[in-house]
Amino acid sequence: MDINTQFEIEQETTRLLSTIRTFFDNFSVGTLLNRSGTKKLKGASPLAIFEAIFMLAFRGQNFYRGIVQNEHLGFQKDVVYDLLENPRYNWRQFLFRLVVKIISVLELLTSEEREKVLVVDDSDYERPRSKKVELLDRIFDHNSRKYLKGFKMLTLGWGDGVTFLPLDFVLRSSAKLKNRIQGIIKDLDKRTCGYKRRQEAMTKSTELLVIIS
Repeated sequence: MDINTQFEIEQETTRLLSTIRTFFDNFSVGTLLNRSGTKKLKGASPLAIFEAIFMLAFRGQNFYRGIVQNEHLGFQKDVVYDLLENPRYNWRQFLFRLVVKIISVLELLTSEEREKVLVVDDSDYERPRSKKVELLDRIFDHNSRKYLKGFKMLTLGWGDGVTFLPLDFVLRSSAKLKNRIQGIIKDLDKRTCGYKRRQEAMTKSTELLVIIS
């Protein structure tokens, strides 16, 4: 890689980071994380960890390359795993509050005559290489008419004909034990968000619509 190309990559990364931090500031992402129960981990702020994960999609990096092998984050990979695996953090509440803030801005920029709707989507989320993921399920794909390994992702979203934003979602496993490839692995406190999420995953979609709506 020549010097000019390297310089352009570094400049683009700097611009991207600046844009994302502006978005985080404008929509109070750090405050929303705190209100959702996310606390400081081993000297690293939840916002810094969340920012590093958020950047992966824009940099075209996977988790291993962008987090595990990255020596410039300022914190170890274990801190990131702690954030993602903690069953007490209310990610559902965080997502909902963030999207509501974004919607309030979008509505200021669009005509009042534009129709707004709530959309329910039930899509396949395939995990073909997975073997030990909790509640991994055999799901039936109606397009291919075959059974796949993965989950059903039930999503409640807001849309205005141009933009679609997810308000809430549930990764669904099967309500039938015989269809599950893997069961619940962790023994969690029943009061935690993680435990409740796992119970929802084994609930029928018709019942979940009441919960996420």
